[in-house]
Amino acid sequence: MSHLYPFYKTINLYVKDRISPEDAKRQETTAKEILRRLKDQPGVVLADEVGMGKTFVALAVAMSVAVANRRRRPVVVMVPSSLQEKWPRDFSLFVSRCLPESMKETIRCGKATCAEEFLKHLDDPLERRCAIIFVTHGAMSRGLSDEWVKLALIRQA
Repeated sequence: MSHLYPFYKTINLYVKDRISPEDAKRQETTAKEILRRLKDQPGVVLADEVGMGKTFVALAVAMSVAVANRRRRPVVVMVPSSLQEKWPRDFSLFVSRCLPESMKETIRCGKATCAEEFLKHLDDPLERRCAIIFVTHGAMSRGLSDEWVKLALIRQA
């Protein structure tokens, strides 16, 4: 890896009545450290107690990367099938509460539960492209029988 993605400074993780200023500061520090580590390694495991803010930390990291690449290439977040509805909802909350007003209408996410949906998101024109795509675990292999879709996935890879 050779990319250094800075933390997007206008992300404000403090959410009144939900995330305290102290927790927001801890989450921001964690997100910055993850971004720093991604410069030298292909991934990072984010593990913590339930309710410690892993989702918002991960969204802050994903949003920072999406903004740094000017949203030309979507950030792909793999989620378990059991959370395929939760993550997009949490993303909507993150956008509405943690991003500046100027970004709220232009940042969007997509969801893919199969390879065809994923490829459709990648094919969107720049003005409609999702900043983040939540891909369900197994989406790239589940029901994959179309030879042309397989070829398209190989090409994208």
